[in-house]
Amino acid sequence: MKGLRDLKKLWLLFLSLSTAVVAESDLDNYLSNRKNLLFEYEDKINYLESGILKRSWINPLMINYNYTNSNQPLLDNLKNETLSFSLNQPIFKSGGIIYAMEYADITKIAKSLGVYKQKRALIVQLLDTLYDLKKIKLQKKQLKLIIKNDNIDIQRKKEQYLAGVIDSSFLDQAIIKRNQDKTKLLALELDEQRVRSSFESLSDKNPDRLKPPKLKIIDKRSYLKNHIDLKLDSLDISLKDYNSKITLSKYLPSVSIQANYYKTHSNIPTPGYRDDYRTLGVGVSMPININSPADIEKSKLAYLKSMVQLQDDIKRVESEYKLIIKAIKLIDKKIALAKSDEKLYKRLLKYTKEQFVAGNKTKLDIKTIQNSLNIAKLDRLIYQVERQKQILKLYQKSSR
Repeated sequence: MKGLRDLKKLWLLFLSLSTAVVAESDLDNYLSNRKNLLFEYEDKINYLESGILKRSWINPLMINYNYTNSNQPLLDNLKNETLSFSLNQPIFKSGGIIYAMEYADITKIAKSLGVYKQKRALIVQLLDTLYDLKKIKLQKKQLKLIIKNDNIDIQRKKEQYLAGVIDSSFLDQAIIKRNQDKTKLLALELDEQRVRSSFESLSDKNPDRLKPPKLKIIDKRSYLKNHIDLKLDSLDISLKDYNSKITLSKYLPSVSIQANYYKTHSNIPTPGYRDDYRTLGVGVSMPININSPADIEKSKLAYLKSMVQLQDDIKRVESEYKLIIKAIKLIDKKIALAKSDEKLYKRLLKYTKEQFVAGNKTKLDIKTIQNSLNIAKLDRLIYQVERQKQILKLYQKSSR
């Protein structure tokens, strides 16, 4: 019972955390109404199934009605009606009834968490497409600036070629590079349509009007504590524990009561018999099964296996967390480099403008450096989106 109370506390904590996340960022509203309705039905089905499982130990009350009409001459056209109520209900199964009810409670929690995991995965998938769209838009802006610089380079190479300073191969290379960048831009257009199509399959909203949330890194302790798979593993351990107790109780004594009520009516009364009567009884039973030791041992081994599985999954989750953090740190270095490039181009732009005033540089030089500065800024923004995509991986499996 103490273990069940602890699990219920864990479930309440999980609910408070998940509700806080949804209330804060309103993530449910990102999904389409159809998707949310599917999860709503799934929750209702789980609620009903859990109730059925919890009451499964209660046997049904059987109601029977019979009517007979005999045309035998000696019976003088006998008509007989019988209405009966019968119940055979176990009231003690060496703890099996209590264990079964607690098993049902934990099953309900595990299924609800499983539904939450599915919904969380869809929301994360949807947010991932939003980040992809944002990244593609930034990449398109960046490529357009690169193409502008390509055009400036072609103009310079053309002037140099006409002046006899360079041969045609330099001009050809500049033209080829511009065409390659234009091809990349067309490819991004196709990628954008593909990502939009993926978004539309999950949401009814306009992705251009949605702003993805700014996520923060989850510390390792919180990540392990709130990891959905690890919570499911913990619940599975409890399920296996109660199942082993239920299995043992199957081979121990059980007590049941039997109750019957009969109401009869006949057009030819039988002397000495009542028209209505009832019977009450108590039964004790215990099966002797040659497979019981193996069955009990198997359920215990399943419990022990689930405990080992939890430890194995903890190691896997720790490794996943470590890998994601490494990827984030690598992106942070890229962001730092992009910032360094921005500072460099700002100094170059200032210098180029000064040299333009002095007559040593042209407007094309200023445009080139200005475009390069904006390209570096977009690099930083693209890396920041990639950073968010990595952090999103942490949120996919976390219930916080």
